[in-house]
Amino acid sequence: MTDFFYRHLAKASQQEKVTPGQKIQLKFDLALAHDGSGPQILKKINSSNQKLSGAGRVFFTLDHSFPAPTVRDREFQRDISVFAKHNPIHLFKNGEGVLHQVVAEKESLWPGMIIVGADGHVATQGAFGGIAFSLSAEEFVQAIYADSHEITVPELVTISLEGTLKQPAMARDIAMYIVHQYGTVIRHKAVILTGSLIDQLNISEKMSVCNFLPEGGVVTALILPQGEQEKIDIAIDSNDIRPMVAVPGRPLQFTRPAALSTEKITIAIAGGCSSGRLDDMKIIADILAQDDVHPDVTFIVTPGSRNIMESMDKLHISSAIRNGGAVIMPPGCGPCPGKHFGVLCDTDTAITTTISNIPGRMGAREARIYLASPLTVALSAVNGKITEPQ
Repeated sequence: MTDFFYRHLAKASQQEKVTPGQKIQLKFDLALAHDGSGPQILKKINSSNQKLSGAGRVFFTLDHSFPAPTVRDREFQRDISVFAKHNPIHLFKNGEGVLHQVVAEKESLWPGMIIVGADGHVATQGAFGGIAFSLSAEEFVQAIYADSHEITVPELVTISLEGTLKQPAMARDIAMYIVHQYGTVIRHKAVILTGSLIDQLNISEKMSVCNFLPEGGVVTALILPQGEQEKIDIAIDSNDIRPMVAVPGRPLQFTRPAALSTEKITIAIAGGCSSGRLDDMKIIADILAQDDVHPDVTFIVTPGSRNIMESMDKLHISSAIRNGGAVIMPPGCGPCPGKHFGVLCDTDTAITTTISNIPGRMGAREARIYLASPLTVALSAVNGKITEPQ
């Protein structure tokens, strides 16, 4: 059957069919938010003096600033806890982990479900075939009161990736390759991924790909479910995908790690919503079991959730990472939003698996941030400079 994407938008908007450019009102199945956008959301809710209907499921996590690094953050945690007791909100407030990973673990997700969220990377759930749209705090509040959200139907780009991903490339490299090669084509459009390479990826890898594509300006990204078909717009050969690094600044620019082999680093960061799953932790542990973190580097590792951290402990991954010289943070976003747990100073050069390297994203505006896969980050951490996996 064809037109999976538009078919489900039509269903959610109670239309017979939809076309690009058309404005539609979507009924959503799940709404997501966290303490990064939460203070703005709660302020707008409190000023409205309305009650939530409870028709749509609302998930809220404390992951950007937990445990609270400031008095203001702690006050918000108190206020959202009180609000959640009197409204139909599923609040995860005790270190369960980062929003997108917690949702994947706690919620039933299915192909074609409609998700809205006050976060730029809700498309992570596209790994399950979910159709997710990022909202501003104001749009989020309007949506949860109306149990629907208005969108302009985006154009669709379907990308087929064929073959087998060749080591040492990782799923993160797939996403960076797509943004690097086709950034102008996919910007402001919905992206569907399909093909034999995608079929071979596990769910963690699919989440990693869908998580990063919004950095390329896509409206949403998702994996085409088995048995569905879409007209292919772009075909990619897996042999073309190699380890990549996003260099500091905007717009995103990419190169091979080997081109930066003289670039010394002071900070390495892995984890969070982008690369904080168990597969990623295993790769980091394997590297640190062979070599210790370079003496001039601080290596910060943040598991995506409490469940992942428990598995790391059982499999002795945590001890391997610590014994190799890295520090493990509580599950959550870690230093990615620049709140705590590893902010950068003006002389820092960081290589990280996080999702943005906008100046000032993780601390001082003068800090240099390179984005890469967990394997590239871990190898760079032990060598003290950006290193291409061999």
